Amino acid sequence: MTTTEEYMQGGKIGRVLVSLILVSLAVAGCMTVPPDEDSLPTIQPANTMHARDLFMEKAYPDYATGYSVEYHGTYKVVRIHDPWGRSSENHVYLLVQRGEDVPAGYPNARVFYIPVESVITLSLVQVPYLAALNETTSIRGHNGIPQVHNEAFCQLADEGKIIEIGSGTLSMNNPLKIETIIELEPDIVFCVSSGNREYDSHYKMQEAGLSPVLTAEWMEDHPLSRAEWIKYYSLFFNREEAANEIFAQIQANYTSIRENALNATSRPAIFSGIDYQGTWYAPGGNSYVAQLFRDAGGDYFLETDTGSGDIPLDFEMVYEKAHDAEFWLNIGFADNIDELMALDPRYRMFGAYSSGRMYHFNARVNPYGGNDYWQSGMVNPDIILADLVKILHPELLPGHQLCYYRQFSVNSTGDPDEP
Repeated sequence: MTTTEEYMQGGKIGRVLVSLILVSLAVAGCMTVPPDEDSLPTIQPANTMHARDLFMEKAYPDYATGYSVEYHGTYKVVRIHDPWGRSSENHVYLLVQRGEDVPAGYPNARVFYIPVESVITLSLVQVPYLAALNETTSIRGHNGIPQVHNEAFCQLADEGKIIEIGSGTLSMNNPLKIETIIELEPDIVFCVSSGNREYDSHYKMQEAGLSPVLTAEWMEDHPLSRAEWIKYYSLFFNREEAANEIFAQIQANYTSIRENALNATSRPAIFSGIDYQGTWYAPGGNSYVAQLFRDAGGDYFLETDTGSGDIPLDFEMVYEKAHDAEFWLNIGFADNIDELMALDPRYRMFGAYSSGRMYHFNARVNPYGGNDYWQSGMVNPDIILADLVKILHPELLPGHQLCYYRQFSVNSTGDPDEP
């Protein structure tokens, strides 16, 4: 629950508000509506019998539900299934091998010649997938360069090989430099499916005559589903073999860590989220976050809830259900104890505060607000899971050092607090 892909420059209140919106969407994810096959764009596939098969290595999604792919010898048909179930927002991409003819029979498909050689990324979540595929050098422009953690990307940006095509800040309505994007002549522009046309750059790219490609990894509810979107990105570069190998290793690691957590002698109680202006927002019981807690051997306080998005609660209800919970995880938009107490001194009433068992995924945040949990963490759910097992059951992973998480019970000076 990122994909959410888990931040603002400017005033504190504005930064808190927008961060809450982004975290609410990206952390928990929204309900992914399975596509209605009858609502998908009506297309008639061309003859699938080919004498040649240019794509010997194929990559099909086993966990991810936001897209599907078919192979047809010299081209691929990729379908994007709108996460909100809107038939008008389903899309079909025809990926044709360079030098081959565009097949007839696909009137509603947008055509791309592969492997693509130059791309624009509009989301921080997209960069780590390309980096894992060793395709960072294909990125010509990015929206929000200062927030990126990837070292190879930052080096290319410093050399002027990746151009800023936004304002350089994190914002829900970050203005894009359309003219700059056009001048870069990208083969494709990776856009984020937002469900809101006001913030959806996909339509702006189309109007400018560019070639947008939607991504929706942050809408997946399972950690392995989000990681598996590396296969989706690989389709545009003919890098399926690498994607399959990378994901297989992630899956094996995640499964091993999850099975190890089953050996725990207890399942400590967990609560999550934070109160904002009278409403406590916590990930639903069927969310990406809840799945991680479950797989790490924890007992989440909203375990019986069936929601995938954030659940609005009141402080009193949370306190009643979680005042004696052993752990408070994924705390929210406060970065340390000082900020948390400034928001509401009542947080001291929770047992997890008194014991210092508070952990947040802000161990890797750069000076510009970019949080690597929402970047490389989406491709490395096995490491996130290992962090959580280390927190909940340290005896099971004695050699693991926390990567994305840090203990929250330190103040702004970095010194331990006395709860």
